[in-house]
Amino acid sequence: MHVSSDLLLILEPDPECKALLRGVAERLGCELVETHSAENLQEILAVRRPTIAVLAIDCVDTNYLAVLDALAQHDARPTTVLIGSVGPRVLASTRRAAESRGLPVVGVGGRPLDAIAIERLLTPHLIVAPPIQRAELEQAIAELELTLFYQPKLCLTGGTVEIRGVEALIRWQHPRRGLLQPRHFLNAIEESGLMAQLTDFVMAEAVRQSGLWRSRGVVLETIINLSTRLVQDRGFPDRLAVLLQENDFPPQQLVLDVTESLHAEDQSLLLDVFTRLRILGVGLSLDNFGTGLSSLTELYRMPFSEIKVDHSLIADVPRERDARVIVRAIVTLAHSLNLSVCAEGVETRQMLDFVRSAGFDTAQGRFFCEPVKAEEVEQIVRSWPTTGPATTASWRPEKMVDFDGSGTTTRTQRLRSVEGKVAP
Repeated sequence: MHVSSDLLLILEPDPECKALLRGVAERLGCELVETHSAENLQEILAVRRPTIAVLAIDCVDTNYLAVLDALAQHDARPTTVLIGSVGPRVLASTRRAAESRGLPVVGVGGRPLDAIAIERLLTPHLIVAPPIQRAELEQAIAELELTLFYQPKLCLTGGTVEIRGVEALIRWQHPRRGLLQPRHFLNAIEESGLMAQLTDFVMAEAVRQSGLWRSRGVVLETIINLSTRLVQDRGFPDRLAVLLQENDFPPQQLVLDVTESLHAEDQSLLLDVFTRLRILGVGLSLDNFGTGLSSLTELYRMPFSEIKVDHSLIADVPRERDARVIVRAIVTLAHSLNLSVCAEGVETRQMLDFVRSAGFDTAQGRFFCEPVKAEEVEQIVRSWPTTGPATTASWRPEKMVDFDGSGTTTRTQRLRSVEGKVAP
Protein backbone atom coordinates (compact mmCIF):
# COMPACT_ATOMS: atom_id res chain seq x y z
CA MET A 1 0.00 0.00 0.00
CA HIS A 2 1.32 3.43 -0.95
CA VAL A 3 0.15 5.97 1.64
CA SER A 4 1.07 9.59 1.02
CA SER A 5 -0.40 11.06 4.22
CA ASP A 6 1.50 12.81 6.99
CA LEU A 7 0.09 12.63 10.53
CA LEU A 8 0.68 15.83 12.48
CA LEU A 9 0.53 15.43 16.28
CA ILE A 10 0.05 18.77 18.01
CA LEU A 11 0.81 19.58 21.63
CA GLU A 12 0.82 16.14 23.25
CA PRO A 13 3.27 15.89 26.16
CA ASP A 14 1.96 12.56 27.50
CA PRO A 15 4.60 9.92 26.57
CA GLU A 16 2.05 7.08 26.55
CA CYS A 17 -0.27 8.94 24.19
CA LYS A 18 2.63 9.85 21.94
CA ALA A 19 3.82 6.25 21.84
CA LEU A 20 0.30 5.08 20.99
CA LEU A 21 -0.07 7.57 18.15
CA ARG A 22 3.40 6.78 16.83
CA GLY A 23 2.32 3.14 16.63
CA VAL A 24 -0.87 4.14 14.83
CA ALA A 25 1.10 6.22 12.32
CA GLU A 26 3.54 3.35 11.70
CA ARG A 27 0.77 0.81 11.14
CA LEU A 28 -1.05 3.17 8.79
CA GLY A 29 2.11 3.97 6.85
CA CYS A 30 2.06 7.67 7.78
CA GLU A 31 5.01 9.80 8.73
CA LEU A 32 4.43 11.28 12.20
CA VAL A 33 5.44 14.91 12.75
CA GLU A 34 5.20 16.39 16.25
CA THR A 35 4.90 19.97 17.43
CA HIS A 36 4.72 21.48 20.91
CA SER A 37 3.49 25.10 20.60
CA ALA A 38 1.59 27.44 18.31
CA GLU A 39 4.86 29.10 17.31
CA ASN A 40 6.53 25.78 16.55
CA LEU A 41 3.48 24.77 14.51
CA GLN A 42 3.96 27.82 12.28
CA GLU A 43 7.53 26.74 11.60
CA ILE A 44 6.53 23.18 10.76
CA LEU A 45 3.66 24.24 8.50
CA ALA A 46 6.14 26.37 6.58
CA VAL A 47 7.92 23.21 5.42
CA ARG A 48 5.32 20.44 5.71
CA ARG A 49 2.00 19.68 4.04
CA PRO A 50 0.31 17.36 6.57
CA THR A 51 -2.97 15.79 5.53
CA ILE A 52 -4.12 14.69 9.00
CA ALA A 53 -3.76 16.55 12.32
CA VAL A 54 -4.38 15.19 15.83
CA LEU A 55 -4.80 18.06 18.31
CA ALA A 56 -4.60 17.46 22.08
CA ILE A 57 -6.71 20.42 23.23
CA ASP A 58 -6.27 19.83 26.95
CA CYS A 59 -2.55 20.51 26.54
CA VAL A 60 -2.98 23.75 24.60
CA ASP A 61 -2.39 27.05 26.36
CA THR A 62 -4.86 29.95 26.17
CA ASN A 63 -3.59 30.65 22.65
CA TYR A 64 -5.15 27.46 21.30
CA LEU A 65 -7.18 29.54 18.81
CA ALA A 66 -3.86 30.42 17.17
CA VAL A 67 -3.34 26.70 16.59
CA LEU A 68 -6.73 26.37 14.92
CA ASP A 69 -6.08 29.50 12.86
CA ALA A 70 -2.70 28.18 11.70
CA LEU A 71 -4.23 24.87 10.59
CA ALA A 72 -7.17 26.60 8.89
CA GLN A 73 -4.89 28.99 7.00
CA HIS A 74 -2.67 26.16 5.83
CA ASP A 75 -2.97 25.25 2.15
CA ALA A 76 -3.84 21.61 2.84
CA ARG A 77 -6.40 22.28 5.63
CA PRO A 78 -5.65 18.90 7.20
CA THR A 79 -8.34 16.52 8.32
CA THR A 80 -8.46 17.10 12.09
CA VAL A 81 -9.11 14.93 15.13
CA LEU A 82 -9.53 16.54 18.57
CA ILE A 83 -8.59 14.64 21.72
CA GLY A 84 -8.58 15.58 25.39
CA SER A 85 -9.90 14.93 28.88
CA VAL A 86 -11.80 18.23 29.14
CA GLY A 87 -15.27 16.71 28.90
CA PRO A 88 -17.72 16.33 26.03
CA ARG A 89 -19.10 19.89 26.20
CA VAL A 90 -15.67 21.50 25.84
CA LEU A 91 -14.72 19.06 23.11
CA ALA A 92 -17.93 19.91 21.29
CA SER A 93 -17.36 23.67 21.57
CA THR A 94 -13.78 23.28 20.36
CA ARG A 95 -15.06 21.30 17.41
CA ARG A 96 -17.48 24.10 16.54
CA ALA A 97 -14.65 26.64 16.78
CA ALA A 98 -12.51 24.54 14.44
CA GLU A 99 -15.30 23.94 11.95
CA SER A 100 -16.19 27.65 11.92
CA ARG A 101 -12.66 28.21 10.59
CA GLY A 102 -13.19 25.71 7.81
CA LEU A 103 -11.24 22.82 9.37
CA PRO A 104 -12.66 19.38 8.52
CA VAL A 105 -13.03 17.81 11.97
CA VAL A 106 -13.78 14.11 11.56
CA GLY A 107 -13.90 13.12 15.21
CA VAL A 108 -13.35 13.94 18.85
CA GLY A 109 -12.31 11.65 21.66
CA GLY A 110 -11.52 11.57 25.34
CA ARG A 111 -8.75 9.87 27.22
CA PRO A 112 -7.43 7.23 27.51
CA LEU A 113 -6.94 6.89 23.78
CA ASP A 114 -8.08 3.80 21.93
CA ALA A 115 -5.59 2.90 19.22
CA ILE A 116 -8.04 0.74 17.26
CA ALA A 117 -10.71 3.45 17.33
CA ILE A 118 -8.23 6.08 16.14
CA GLU A 119 -7.02 3.85 13.30
CA ARG A 120 -10.60 3.28 12.18
CA LEU A 121 -11.25 7.02 12.38
CA LEU A 122 -8.19 7.99 10.34
CA THR A 123 -8.12 5.20 7.75
CA PRO A 124 -10.90 6.61 5.50
CA HIS A 125 -8.96 9.87 5.22
CA LEU A 126 -5.63 8.42 4.16
CA ILE A 127 -4.49 9.16 0.65
CA VAL A 128 -3.87 5.70 -0.78
CA ALA A 129 -2.60 4.70 -4.22
CA PRO A 130 -2.53 1.19 -5.73
CA PRO A 131 0.50 -0.98 -4.93
CA ILE A 132 3.59 -0.29 -7.01
CA GLN A 133 4.39 -3.11 -9.43
CA ARG A 134 7.85 -4.41 -10.34
CA ALA A 135 7.33 -3.43 -13.99
CA GLU A 136 6.85 0.19 -12.89
CA LEU A 137 10.09 0.06 -10.91
CA GLU A 138 12.06 -1.42 -13.78
CA GLN A 139 10.65 1.24 -16.11
CA ALA A 140 11.57 3.98 -13.64
CA ILE A 141 15.21 2.87 -13.63
CA ALA A 142 15.40 2.22 -17.38
CA GLU A 143 13.66 5.43 -18.49
CA LEU A 144 15.36 7.77 -16.00
CA GLU A 145 12.21 8.60 -14.04
CA LEU A 146 14.31 8.53 -10.87
CA THR A 147 16.01 11.75 -9.90
CA LEU A 148 18.13 13.06 -7.05
CA PHE A 149 17.33 15.93 -4.75
CA TYR A 150 19.99 17.29 -2.41
CA GLN A 151 19.73 18.52 1.17
CA PRO A 152 22.58 20.61 2.62
CA LYS A 153 24.55 19.46 5.62
CA LEU A 154 25.65 22.39 7.81
CA CYS A 155 28.87 22.77 9.79
CA LEU A 156 28.23 24.17 13.29
CA THR A 157 31.72 24.21 14.77
CA GLY A 158 32.95 27.59 13.57
CA GLY A 159 31.67 31.09 14.09
CA THR A 160 29.24 30.66 11.19
CA VAL A 161 26.73 28.07 10.08
CA GLU A 162 28.18 27.04 6.73
CA ILE A 163 27.30 24.42 4.13
CA ARG A 164 29.71 21.48 4.32
CA GLY A 165 28.03 19.04 1.98
CA VAL A 166 24.82 17.69 0.51
CA GLU A 167 22.97 14.42 1.01
CA ALA A 168 21.66 12.78 -2.16
CA LEU A 169 17.99 11.84 -1.73
CA ILE A 170 16.15 9.75 -4.29
CA ARG A 171 12.81 10.85 -5.74
CA TRP A 172 10.61 9.22 -8.36
CA GLN A 173 8.90 11.43 -10.93
CA HIS A 174 6.14 8.93 -11.62
CA PRO A 175 4.28 9.55 -14.91
CA ARG A 176 0.86 9.18 -13.25
CA ARG A 177 1.35 9.51 -9.48
CA GLY A 178 3.55 12.58 -9.53
CA LEU A 179 6.69 13.11 -7.45
CA LEU A 180 7.01 10.26 -4.95
CA GLN A 181 9.01 10.39 -1.71
CA PRO A 182 11.31 7.43 -0.85
CA ARG A 183 8.96 6.09 1.82
CA HIS A 184 6.39 5.50 -0.93
CA PHE A 185 8.50 3.14 -3.02
CA LEU A 186 11.70 1.98 -1.27
CA ASN A 187 9.99 -1.03 0.31
CA ALA A 188 8.75 -2.07 -3.12
CA ILE A 189 12.28 -1.61 -4.51
CA GLU A 190 13.69 -3.82 -1.73
CA GLU A 191 11.03 -6.51 -2.15
CA SER A 192 11.62 -6.58 -5.92
CA GLY A 193 15.35 -7.17 -5.51
CA LEU A 194 16.25 -3.89 -7.23
CA MET A 195 17.87 -2.06 -4.31
CA ALA A 196 21.44 -2.70 -5.43
CA GLN A 197 20.59 -1.46 -8.91
CA LEU A 198 18.99 1.65 -7.43
CA THR A 199 21.99 2.36 -5.22
CA ASP A 200 24.34 1.99 -8.19
CA PHE A 201 22.26 4.64 -9.99
CA VAL A 202 22.39 6.99 -6.98
CA MET A 203 26.15 6.51 -6.61
CA ALA A 204 26.90 7.21 -10.26
CA GLU A 205 24.58 10.20 -10.54
CA ALA A 206 25.68 11.83 -7.27
CA VAL A 207 29.38 11.45 -8.12
CA ARG A 208 28.79 12.82 -11.63
CA GLN A 209 26.84 15.82 -10.30
CA SER A 210 29.39 16.55 -7.61
CA GLY A 211 32.07 16.61 -10.30
CA LEU A 212 30.10 19.25 -12.21
CA TRP A 213 29.84 21.43 -9.09
CA ARG A 214 33.54 20.99 -8.39
CA SER A 215 34.43 22.09 -11.93
CA ARG A 216 32.58 25.33 -11.20
CA GLY A 217 34.39 25.94 -7.94
CA VAL A 218 31.72 24.52 -5.59
CA VAL A 219 33.40 21.81 -3.51
CA LEU A 220 30.98 19.85 -1.33
CA GLU A 221 31.04 16.65 0.68
CA THR A 222 28.60 14.18 -0.91
CA ILE A 223 26.54 11.92 1.36
CA ILE A 224 24.91 8.77 -0.06
CA ASN A 225 22.78 6.19 1.73
CA LEU A 226 24.23 2.71 1.34
CA SER A 227 21.87 -0.21 0.79
CA THR A 228 22.01 -3.29 3.01
CA ARG A 229 22.78 -5.49 0.02
CA LEU A 230 25.84 -3.50 -1.03
CA VAL A 231 27.19 -3.39 2.51
CA GLN A 232 27.37 -7.18 2.36
CA ASP A 233 28.90 -7.31 -1.15
CA ARG A 234 32.64 -7.95 -0.89
CA GLY A 235 33.21 -6.55 -4.39
CA PHE A 236 31.52 -3.22 -3.72
CA PRO A 237 34.61 -1.31 -2.46
CA ASP A 238 36.52 -2.20 -5.64
CA ARG A 239 33.65 -1.07 -7.89
CA LEU A 240 33.35 2.14 -5.93
CA ALA A 241 37.09 2.79 -6.28
CA VAL A 242 36.75 2.45 -10.08
CA LEU A 243 33.76 4.82 -10.12
CA LEU A 244 35.64 7.45 -8.13
CA GLN A 245 38.76 7.09 -10.28
CA GLU A 246 36.82 7.36 -13.53
CA ASN A 247 35.20 10.59 -12.33
CA ASP A 248 38.35 11.98 -10.70
CA PHE A 249 36.38 12.19 -7.45
CA PRO A 250 38.36 12.57 -4.19
CA PRO A 251 37.29 9.71 -1.86
CA GLN A 252 37.62 12.05 1.14
CA GLN A 253 34.62 14.02 -0.17
CA LEU A 254 32.30 10.99 -0.10
CA VAL A 255 30.43 9.83 3.01
CA LEU A 256 28.32 6.66 3.01
CA ASP A 257 25.39 6.51 5.44
CA VAL A 258 24.64 3.08 6.89
CA THR A 259 21.40 2.65 8.79
CA GLU A 260 21.76 1.40 12.33
CA SER A 261 18.99 -1.13 11.78
CA LEU A 262 21.47 -3.05 9.60
CA HIS A 263 22.39 -6.43 11.08
CA ALA A 264 24.43 -8.66 8.84
CA GLU A 265 24.71 -12.28 9.86
CA ASP A 266 28.33 -12.34 8.67
CA GLN A 267 29.94 -9.70 10.88
CA SER A 268 33.41 -10.52 9.52
CA LEU A 269 32.19 -9.69 6.00
CA LEU A 270 30.70 -6.44 7.24
CA LEU A 271 33.95 -5.51 8.97
CA ASP A 272 35.92 -6.33 5.82
CA VAL A 273 33.73 -4.15 3.56
CA PHE A 274 33.70 -1.23 6.02
CA THR A 275 37.45 -1.38 6.57
CA ARG A 276 38.21 -1.40 2.85
CA LEU A 277 35.92 1.58 2.33
CA ARG A 278 37.73 3.51 5.05
CA ILE A 279 41.16 2.55 3.62
CA LEU A 280 39.91 3.89 0.31
CA GLY A 281 39.39 7.21 2.10
CA VAL A 282 35.57 7.23 2.14
CA GLY A 283 33.74 8.43 5.26
CA LEU A 284 31.34 6.04 6.98
CA SER A 285 28.39 7.37 9.01
CA LEU A 286 26.18 5.37 11.37
CA ASP A 287 22.74 6.70 10.45
CA ASN A 288 19.57 6.95 12.61
CA PHE A 289 21.55 6.38 15.79
CA GLY A 290 19.57 6.25 19.01
CA THR A 291 16.39 4.50 17.92
CA GLY A 292 17.47 1.26 16.25
CA LEU A 293 19.02 -1.93 17.48
CA SER A 294 22.71 -1.22 17.14
CA SER A 295 24.94 -2.34 19.96
CA LEU A 296 27.31 0.23 21.43
CA THR A 297 30.10 -2.22 20.68
CA GLU A 298 29.64 -1.43 16.98
CA LEU A 299 30.97 2.06 17.66
CA TYR A 300 34.42 0.73 18.44
CA ARG A 301 34.39 -2.51 16.45
CA MET A 302 33.38 -0.90 13.15
CA PRO A 303 35.45 1.92 11.58
CA PHE A 304 32.77 4.60 11.53
CA SER A 305 33.80 8.23 11.16
CA GLU A 306 30.48 9.78 12.21
CA ILE A 307 27.25 9.24 14.14
CA LYS A 308 23.98 10.76 12.92
CA VAL A 309 21.48 11.17 15.77
CA ASP A 310 17.98 10.20 14.64
CA HIS A 311 15.48 12.97 13.95
CA SER A 312 12.94 11.51 16.41
CA LEU A 313 15.35 12.14 19.29
CA ILE A 314 16.11 15.65 18.05
CA ALA A 315 12.36 16.36 17.81
CA ASP A 316 11.92 15.49 21.49
CA VAL A 317 14.67 17.72 22.91
CA PRO A 318 12.68 21.01 23.07
CA ARG A 319 10.21 19.57 25.56
CA GLU A 320 11.66 16.42 27.18
CA ARG A 321 14.53 16.62 29.64
CA ASP A 322 15.36 12.92 29.30
CA ALA A 323 15.79 13.32 25.55
CA ARG A 324 18.19 16.21 26.11
CA VAL A 325 20.21 14.17 28.60
CA ILE A 326 20.44 11.21 26.21
CA VAL A 327 21.38 13.34 23.22
CA ARG A 328 24.11 15.18 25.14
CA ALA A 329 25.46 11.83 26.30
CA ILE A 330 25.59 10.58 22.69
CA VAL A 331 27.56 13.67 21.66
CA THR A 332 30.03 13.17 24.51
CA LEU A 333 30.40 9.47 23.68
CA ALA A 334 30.97 10.20 19.98
CA HIS A 335 33.62 12.81 20.65
CA SER A 336 35.35 10.52 23.16
CA LEU A 337 35.65 7.97 20.34
CA ASN A 338 36.95 10.64 17.94
CA LEU A 339 33.76 10.49 15.90
CA SER A 340 31.99 13.54 14.54
CA VAL A 341 28.28 13.80 15.32
CA CYS A 342 25.45 15.12 13.17
CA ALA A 343 21.88 16.10 14.17
CA GLU A 344 19.19 14.91 11.77
CA GLY A 345 15.82 16.60 11.32
CA VAL A 346 16.52 20.09 12.69
CA GLU A 347 13.27 21.88 11.89
CA THR A 348 13.09 24.81 14.32
CA ARG A 349 15.28 27.53 15.83
CA GLN A 350 14.87 25.88 19.23
CA MET A 351 16.30 22.62 17.89
CA LEU A 352 19.22 24.49 16.32
CA ASP A 353 19.94 26.30 19.59
CA PHE A 354 20.06 22.99 21.42
CA VAL A 355 22.25 21.07 18.98
CA ARG A 356 24.78 23.91 18.94
CA SER A 357 24.85 24.10 22.72
CA ALA A 358 25.18 20.30 22.92
CA GLY A 359 28.32 20.38 20.77
CA PHE A 360 27.11 18.81 17.50
CA ASP A 361 29.59 19.16 14.65
CA THR A 362 27.02 19.23 11.86
CA ALA A 363 23.26 19.31 11.32
CA GLN A 364 20.66 18.72 8.63
CA GLY A 365 17.01 19.63 8.45
CA ARG A 366 14.26 21.70 6.91
CA PHE A 367 15.06 24.66 9.18
CA PHE A 368 18.10 25.23 7.01
CA CYS A 369 16.87 24.02 3.65
CA GLU A 370 14.38 21.76 1.92
CA PRO A 371 15.80 19.11 -0.39
CA VAL A 372 16.26 20.82 -3.76
CA LYS A 373 17.10 19.87 -7.32
CA ALA A 374 20.72 19.71 -8.42
CA GLU A 375 20.55 22.94 -10.41
CA GLU A 376 19.58 24.89 -7.28
CA VAL A 377 22.44 23.69 -5.08
CA GLU A 378 25.13 25.90 -6.58
CA GLN A 379 22.93 28.97 -6.27
CA ILE A 380 22.20 28.20 -2.62
CA VAL A 381 25.87 27.70 -1.78
CA ARG A 382 26.93 30.94 -3.45
CA SER A 383 24.21 33.00 -1.75
CA TRP A 384 24.54 31.42 1.70
CA PRO A 385 25.34 33.88 4.54
CA THR A 386 28.97 33.72 5.58
CA THR A 387 29.23 36.29 8.35
CA GLY A 388 27.93 36.55 11.89
CA PRO A 389 27.78 33.77 14.47
CA ALA A 390 23.99 33.86 14.60
CA THR A 391 23.11 33.73 10.92
CA THR A 392 21.59 30.85 9.02
CA ALA A 393 19.50 30.78 5.91
CA SER A 394 16.13 29.31 5.10
CA TRP A 395 15.63 28.24 1.50
CA ARG A 396 12.14 27.12 0.60
CA PRO A 397 11.29 25.75 -2.83
CA GLU A 398 7.59 26.61 -2.45
CA LYS A 399 5.39 29.34 -1.02
CA MET A 400 6.03 29.53 2.69
CA VAL A 401 4.78 31.05 5.90
CA ASP A 402 7.26 33.26 7.73
CA PHE A 403 8.53 31.78 10.98
CA ASP A 404 6.87 34.61 12.91
CA GLY A 405 3.55 33.92 11.21
CA SER A 406 3.35 37.48 9.89
CA GLY A 407 2.75 36.64 6.26
CA THR A 408 3.84 34.67 3.22
CA THR A 409 6.78 34.86 0.91
CA THR A 410 7.07 33.55 -2.61
CA ARG A 411 10.12 31.90 -4.02
CA THR A 412 12.67 34.14 -5.75
CA GLN A 413 16.28 33.27 -4.97
CA ARG A 414 17.35 33.08 -1.35
CA LEU A 415 13.96 33.50 0.23
CA ARG A 416 14.77 34.53 3.73
CA SER A 417 17.49 34.94 6.32
CA VAL A 418 16.65 34.04 9.88
CA GLU A 419 18.65 35.92 12.47
CA GLY A 420 18.68 35.55 16.21
CA LYS A 421 20.95 34.69 19.07
CA VAL A 422 22.33 31.19 18.85
CA ALA A 423 23.06 29.41 22.09
CA PRO A 424 26.79 29.24 22.82
